[in-house]
Amino acid sequence: MSTTSGGRPLTTMQDRLNYLFETVRPVGKPRYSVREVAEAIKRDQGFDISAAYINYICTGERENPGVQQVRALACFFGVPASFLLGDGDQSQIARELEQLRAAVRFKEKLQAADDAMNDPCVRVIAMKARGLSPSHLKLVSAMLDQVREIEGLP
Repeated sequence: MSTTSGGRPLTTMQDRLNYLFETVRPVGKPRYSVREVAEAIKRDQGFDISAAYINYICTGERENPGVQQVRALACFFGVPASFLLGDGDQSQIARELEQLRAAVRFKEKLQAADDAMNDPCVRVIAMKARGLSPSHLKLVSAMLDQVREIEGLP
């Protein structure tokens, strides 16, 4: 059974591994690099797999990696090897990974809010906004959105 990632079917190991790279990522970072994955597998599992080899799988240059490589990659990403092989209920795993992705995004937002409230200047702005009417809070929010855009912030 193939699942999908953003409307794309996950029909090959290349698709499924790239999906894991897109979905399973460290908090506050866009994604793991192949080098980070290779180093973590060596450190945590004692299995030597090169970043180049992982990249070959990601680009489709290696379509049939060995059992040990598949197990090591699956272990790193926290999925059963059957997910990478295309066996079993991939849709359930994909749903769980999407939930994980949502949890990571939520944690990042909480961390950003916590970081912001530790900034004395941000606290002053929040204190000044307290008590404003909803319409004026919207106005202040719109002004802050414009300033963030000017400064190139998300």
